[in-house]
Amino acid sequence: MRDNQEAVDLQALYQEAILLHRQGRPEEAISRYSLIAGHAPEAAEVHYNLGLALFETGQFSLAVKACRQAAALAPTDADILYNLGLACKKDNRYAEAEIAYLQAMVLAPADLDIRYNLGCCYRDAGELEQARRVFAILAGMAPDHLPALNNLAYLLHLLGEYDEAREAYGRILRLDPEHASARYMHAVLIGAPVAVPPREYVRSLFDHYSATFEENLTRDLEYTLFLDMRAMFDAIQQEKQLRDHGLDLGCGTGLAGEAFRTACRRLSGVDLSAKMIERAATKNIYDSLHVEEIVAFLNHRQELYDLFIATDVLIYLGDLTPLFAAAARQATPDALFCLSTERTEAADWVIQTTGRYAHHPDYVRKIARENGWRELRSAPADVRREGDGRIDGSLFVFARTN
Repeated sequence: MRDNQEAVDLQALYQEAILLHRQGRPEEAISRYSLIAGHAPEAAEVHYNLGLALFETGQFSLAVKACRQAAALAPTDADILYNLGLACKKDNRYAEAEIAYLQAMVLAPADLDIRYNLGCCYRDAGELEQARRVFAILAGMAPDHLPALNNLAYLLHLLGEYDEAREAYGRILRLDPEHASARYMHAVLIGAPVAVPPREYVRSLFDHYSATFEENLTRDLEYTLFLDMRAMFDAIQQEKQLRDHGLDLGCGTGLAGEAFRTACRRLSGVDLSAKMIERAATKNIYDSLHVEEIVAFLNHRQELYDLFIATDVLIYLGDLTPLFAAAARQATPDALFCLSTERTEAADWVIQTTGRYAHHPDYVRKIARENGWRELRSAPADVRREGDGRIDGSLFVFARTN
């Protein structure tokens, strides 16, 4: 009789946990699921729901543990394996996530969500060829699957398969003619001039890239431009020992901010990508961080800055007049502007097949001069590795004209 009563009590507690979960109160549901799981460790459904609630509250490591327990008890349940993959990916355990998704895909080969998330996992783990193959198969299975096509086009472009990328962007535009990022990249790949990329393109690019951005840039692409920029800044004779307030334009994850932190009493950062800003915030090097497009940010600021830093930012701008003009309006009389470009000798500026802009050094000087900046120092720069070669660039330090 007592065992029957305990079973009834556990069932009532379980129904209460499910109700709380459905009402959007996962924290309260977790305590009940955990208690039930302790009394009924063989109940796969309980562990599974516990994992879902833990996932919803951001407790990803614990969610992995609960979902793994559920998967061990119900190894043929594709939904459990799918959610195990989601939890592993959120916990940055990409290899484990891939295994879970692959197991789920064997059980449910027609499930588009499983295949899509496997592709995203490969992409975020830096396994680009595997990601491309998964998204290509998915786009074949579901020709109108826009997220798969977006990723396929992006990866083809990133891998230098420009003809295939152009076709993929064209497919996206046939499905969604107003797709700003696809319209921009299609224009790039057919050689049409575009002065400024759409904000949606830049934001999406760096939101997706944020998880692996810094490691890829510094390790794989041998990027040290932010250190070269600081060295050029230090070589200039200055009356100020410290800048009062520096602004890191397009700050990303904070590589330039780390390099320039010791040069400023206060340092702020602005970037269009919220996910980049989240990662920069973990470093505790900025006094304030802002999610906004950099020219728009400068155009409505009230405070002035005596140092602007823009490393690897002008590669996402063709016409530089708006940036130099906006920075001049927010500059103190003794402000400095440190910036880098990718270099071209062909024209004032060109948009490259990479989607990035390159600028002629004389064009940069001309626009700076027209907007109240005088050149203090400049030098050629080795921007980063790309494929088997290196990207040529330029470094500049400008000062406000008085």
